[in-house]
Amino acid sequence: MKGITPVIAIILLLLITIAMVGFAFVWFSRVSTTAGTNIESQLNTTLGASAKKVSIDSRTTTVVAVRNIGTATVLTAEISVYVDGGLRACTWAGAITSIAPGAVGSCTFSGAACAGPARIRVTAPGNADETTCP
Repeated sequence: MKGITPVIAIILLLLITIAMVGFAFVWFSRVSTTAGTNIESQLNTTLGASAKKVSIDSRTTTVVAVRNIGTATVLTAEISVYVDGGLRACTWAGAITSIAPGAVGSCTFSGAACAGPARIRVTAPGNADETTCP
């Protein structure tokens, strides 16, 4: 008998093939699980952000009333107010830290914000609203 018999060669080839298929199955399972987890996380983040929407209810020279028109509570830290493209710091009336769905929060500026034909833009994770001062 010279070398490996054909039966042993076939068994070795089958074992190698089974090992490679097993490795590929485990690898693809892990890749699909990781991808699915990442997609689910991104989807939850996107859905959470889209539920946080605001609109400008009214404005005076120093106060902008912001209404939460979304379905989730919006933190005041997530809301940005811009006047003519520049970010403006404001104080929220009652020192509120969030605005519930349907509720209104008042943002007070230290100086006049609505002087002349200024544009006021309020942004939240789900949208933005803009108005012009008279």
